[in-house]
Amino acid sequence: TAIYITKLIAGGAAAADGRLRVNDVILQVNEVSVVDVPHASAVEALKRAGNTVTLYVRRKRLGPGSMRVLEIELAKGSKGLGFSIAGGIGNQHIPGDNGIYVTKIMDGGAAQIDGRLAVGDKLIAVRNTMQGDRNLENVTHEEAVATLKATPERVILVVGKLDQMFLPPPPPLSTSPQPSVQDSIHASTTQLQPPTPRAVSVEDVSDREVRTVVLNKGNSGLGFNIVGGEDGEGIFVSFILAGGPADMSGELRRGDQILSVNGVNLRNATHEEAAQALKGAGQTVTIVAQYKPEDYNRFEAKIHDLKQQMTQQISTSTGTLLRTSQKRSLYVRALFDYDPLKDDGLPSRGLAFHYGDILHVTNASDDEWWQARRVLWSGEQEGLGIVPSKKRWERKQRARDRTVKFQGHMPVMLDKQSTLDRKKKNFSFSRKFPFMKSKDDKSEDGSDQEPFMLCYTQDDPSSEGISLSSISFIEILIGTEEAVLSYEPVSQLQIDYTRPVIILGPLKDRVNDDLISEFPDQFGSCVPHTTRPKREYEVDGRDYHFVASREQMERDIQNHLFIEAGQYNDNLYGTSVASVREVAEKGKHCILDVSGNAIKRLQVAQLYPIAVFIKPKSVESIMEMNKRMTDLGLMN
Repeated sequence: TAIYITKLIAGGAAAADGRLRVNDVILQVNEVSVVDVPHASAVEALKRAGNTVTLYVRRKRLGPGSMRVLEIELAKGSKGLGFSIAGGIGNQHIPGDNGIYVTKIMDGGAAQIDGRLAVGDKLIAVRNTMQGDRNLENVTHEEAVATLKATPERVILVVGKLDQMFLPPPPPLSTSPQPSVQDSIHASTTQLQPPTPRAVSVEDVSDREVRTVVLNKGNSGLGFNIVGGEDGEGIFVSFILAGGPADMSGELRRGDQILSVNGVNLRNATHEEAAQALKGAGQTVTIVAQYKPEDYNRFEAKIHDLKQQMTQQISTSTGTLLRTSQKRSLYVRALFDYDPLKDDGLPSRGLAFHYGDILHVTNASDDEWWQARRVLWSGEQEGLGIVPSKKRWERKQRARDRTVKFQGHMPVMLDKQSTLDRKKKNFSFSRKFPFMKSKDDKSEDGSDQEPFMLCYTQDDPSSEGISLSSISFIEILIGTEEAVLSYEPVSQLQIDYTRPVIILGPLKDRVNDDLISEFPDQFGSCVPHTTRPKREYEVDGRDYHFVASREQMERDIQNHLFIEAGQYNDNLYGTSVASVREVAEKGKHCILDVSGNAIKRLQVAQLYPIAVFIKPKSVESIMEMNKRMTDLGLMN
């Protein structure tokens, strides 16, 4: 068994020294032999070696024909080329080498589907860009990215594959000669106190000042991932999605610490708080960031250590469980059913649960598997086992969904007369919120994607109600990929107000109206805001809260003071957080006719709603229920 060097961390002592290389075999650490020892023993020897370490390594010399060059043709498809790159002049991925290297293959992308391109491959040239053949040797990282973006649907790459995964040697930092003979032994003395790094990260920049970055959300969101948020360590950018808003702007980089989002301070935020701030930031997001590669590298090293410890398993009376010296604990609500007997990849005894169960995740330090217990309604906990992590479950479901072919659904014609009868009730949410669109009135294509904002225009300016024949609408889709349900973070709170209620599903309008009309002491509606001028018979605060200017209401919407808002007849209408809270403080459940996306905004405002989804057994049952309710209304 040999101990190989698999990666040189940019900015570390080994990379700065320049003599160690990927795939060197470590033979001895100071006076301790690591030949034919377990991996854990070698790691322990390195940990105990002190600040000054003498390593004896073996290296295989590369012959002149060590790199195999081939052409790979990729068809971009909907997910693009599907790989990430690093390197270039002034941004070396491998110390001493200006080459452009493949660092990641994306799931479902063209590179993964083709199967020939691999992490570690060197990109030498692109054959068929819009400017002709382009050489990628001795170019900057930005030039390489621009070249790959300027390619047609079918791309021909000239790729160098390093035989046996041995990388070319970098030039030594000193002028003293360095021997390099096949199977020779090298002694290297390295000071482990890291010097000022030459290349602190893959995306190195000289500007470390606090800067402001403005991004506009796209179909893929903001196009970057974050890590951190434990023990006040900060929130860091860990990954930039190729082609996403962050990548296209060129202003955000891996290793940036996110200091604030739209004015919300994230310096000491938890990961959940930061994620929520980014999700609820609106279409235009202003980020204050600072490049802190050393802090990010320390965080990455800590996570790497935790992952290694998580893979060490111990036997217990309940089976084999994962352990780690630093555990991350949280409570979640399961949004799927899980049967460990049907999970072939489970590393040890699993914990079964059902949709809606509350789980106490006692160890969430691993990317793939969590350790958890079920929380009973009494507050007691039972069971102990392994469950799939959020990342693992969502990745698995997306891979499954890509293989499923969905059939179109049949259009459903509801009785128009019953729909008109429903609209004749004295109380109607459509009159208070004219920009809200009933599920009964949705477009003919049957689209029902959320989250969305509906914008209406009406031909008849004298009518404030909604007429099916006079309305056009626009659905502004925030994301095209359907969300995968996995876990929802929860916490136990003592509620001192009456919670709002959101009814979702068919016939929700009738249910909303009936609750308010039949149980007025328990349920109420909030007064909406509008920029429309007040009419003679209307009272401010009773019919509407009339906002003095459109600019003021737009500012309030941008500052997240509204849970939902829209435009109708060039006037803004919206449901404010303050209006909902006013009803709640009166001891009534505020009935809200909003989209499911408003639930998160209510939670951010610490108004935790009761959401009820009405799931009918069939289309026929909806029609029968609607008929009965209409007949009952006529009798009354």
